[in-house]
This record gives sequence, C-alpha cells and structure tokens, in this order.
Amino acid sequence: MVIVGRIQRYIFKECLAAFMLTFSVITLAILLVDVVEELRTIGDRTQISVLTAFQLTMMKAPALILETLPFAMLVGSILAFSQLGRRSEIPAIRAAGVSAWRFLGPVIVLALGVGVLMVTVFDPVATRLRGQFNEQRERLINPRAAAGPNGIEEFWLIQGDLSAGAGDQAGVNREAQAIISAKRVVGRGEALEDVTFYYFRPSEAGNTEDREFNYRIDAKRAELKSGFWQLTDAIESRPAASDLQNSPDTSPQMQRQGTVALPTNLRDDTLISRFAPATTIPFWDLPKFIKDGRNAGMDVDPYVLRLHTLLATPVFMTAMSLIGAIVCLRLARSGGLSQLIGAGAMAGFVLFFATKVAAGLSSTGAAPPEAAAWCPPLFALFAVLTLLAHNEDG
Repeated sequence: MVIVGRIQRYIFKECLAAFMLTFSVITLAILLVDVVEELRTIGDRTQISVLTAFQLTMMKAPALILETLPFAMLVGSILAFSQLGRRSEIPAIRAAGVSAWRFLGPVIVLALGVGVLMVTVFDPVATRLRGQFNEQRERLINPRAAAGPNGIEEFWLIQGDLSAGAGDQAGVNREAQAIISAKRVVGRGEALEDVTFYYFRPSEAGNTEDREFNYRIDAKRAELKSGFWQLTDAIESRPAASDLQNSPDTSPQMQRQGTVALPTNLRDDTLISRFAPATTIPFWDLPKFIKDGRNAGMDVDPYVLRLHTLLATPVFMTAMSLIGAIVCLRLARSGGLSQLIGAGAMAGFVLFFATKVAAGLSSTGAAPPEAAAWCPPLFALFAVLTLLAHNEDG
C-alpha cells in the first residue's frame, strides 16, 4: 500500500504540474489578446493607456478563463500521461500490478477539486468582476454618465399600454403607446428610479404610425408587477388645452397622483431578464434567486440551467481529464503522438459542442434545463469509463 500511495502522489504531482503549465499558457494568451482587444475597441472611442486596458482585462479575464479551464484540464491530462508513457513509467506501473483504475485516481481527484473550486470560488469572483468591468467600461466610454451598478446611464423601454392612463376618463385605448425613460436601474432590475412615462395616441386620422403626444407621468420609483406598473410619488402632466384644442387656456395641467398602478402588457420579468441574465448571478445566489423567481411567477429555466451547469462542472472536468488520460494509455501500447493529440482534442471539442447544443435546446424549451445540464457530461463520463473497463477487464 505504501508503494501504491507513492505512485499516486507522484502521478498527482505530474498531473498538477501539467495542468498548471497549460493553465498558465492559456491565461497568458487570454491576457495578451484581450489587452489588445480593449485597446482596439475602447481605444477607438476614448483615449486609454495600456495600464487601463490591462486593468479592464483583469476584470474580464476570470470569466474567460473559466470557459477555457476544461480544455486546460484536457490538455494537462494529455501532457502528463503522454510524458509518463514516453518515459515508460506507465508500463512499469502496470508491471508492478497497479491497474489503471488506481493510477487514474489522482487525475480524477485533481479534476474534481478544480471543478469544485470553479463553482464555489472562481464563478462568484468572475461574476462580480464582470459587473465591475461593465461599469468601468461604461464610465470610460461615457465620462459624464452617472452609471449605476449595471453600467446603465439611462434606460429606455417601449410598450403598448392597455389603458389610456391614470385619471383618464376616456376608458380603454388599446392603441395607446408609452415610452418609458429611467435614470437608474435598482439592483438586478427590481425597480426603476426617476421614471418618466410618455404616452402617445393615434393621430386624429386614426393612423397608429403617426402618433401624437398625449401626456406624461413622472415618478420617483416604478416596480413592474404582474400586469401593471406600481408607481411611487407620481405626477401626471398634460399639455395646455390650447395645444390640443382651440382654447385660450395655455397653462399645462399637472396632477399629483401619489401611488399609481398603471396597466401594462409587459411581462413581470422583463426588467430582471434584461438586467440580471443568468451569467450575472453568482453561484451562491442562484438558489434563492430561482426560488424567489418561481414565487413571483417568472420563467426561471435559464437560471435553473445555469445552476445545474455549474453543479455538473466537476463531472464535466472529470470527463475531460479521463478523455485525455485514456488516449495516452492507448499511446503507451501502440504509439502515435499525432493520433493522441487529434483524438483527445476532437473528443474534448465534441463534448464542449454537445453542452452548447444541449443548452440551446433548453433555451428553446425542447429539453428540461436539468437534463440539458447533466446529460452531456454524464454521457461522456460513462462512455469513457465503459471504454476503460473494456480495455482493462475485457
């Protein structure tokens, strides 16, 4: 048992060193490419230094690195076990009576550990830094903007309103239209602040393409509920009567409404889905967000997919590591470096592509989000384990 323990520790160190080498190369490439990209995109619109571009890249890079970590695990596994095979250490380990199930344990442990760290540590950090990147980028592009936490200077939204408006005695007008402007977005789209609703009506000829301004409603805060806007400190302003009719009255009409409920045909998750996409919610906040969203009646499938994709990350990383290891075991017997690289890279890209296809099926409603998140990595893992069992045990 002591010999086996030493062998496993040795293989773990080799796998860790190969993974860190691959991770360092990928990280360096991402940093160099993204610094140039920031200088090109933001530098075309405002003057920034290389240091500023590097700071922006450091905020954006963690999210990019998370996407490439599975490939770092795949390539690291290939490098580690190919080196062991070249030095004839794999045949020597087999000759010592150690089966593949035991000397593949270290790379499995490494993949599981990295997968857990990706979900519990790296993802929350990357999510927070991505938000800071969006805010800093907006400030650089629009220096005079008072951007909020979402990097939004001013928010605009258009809707077809179901009512002619608060206090309007004309009744229902299904052709009325409202344009909404807000200075700030609260949190992840929970509410809007300093909001103005501009209402338009069809022209006197009844042409809905040529609308006329009707009135406006200003409010300190607006929350989108199921079927209506809840306004706080609302003030309704209408044009002077002389602007609408042949009347000597030239004073605008203003009426303080206080708390107002304005009917709307917008979904109650319109703001949240726009300002809180699934990729902006950290892992630790996703369960509560999904629970609250379900209680509010919103569509939480994208967030469920995101949560289960993160939960399946350790399995995905394990499948990637075993794909790289098993092709190297075949190499130790038959040789062929080019076949090794080609087979391992192709299998890894096929698995990655399969996860994206499954996510697309979930977004269209063709597959449950849980199945879309778990099926590709589990299928790949079981396929690799089956192939390994067939090679080892017949």
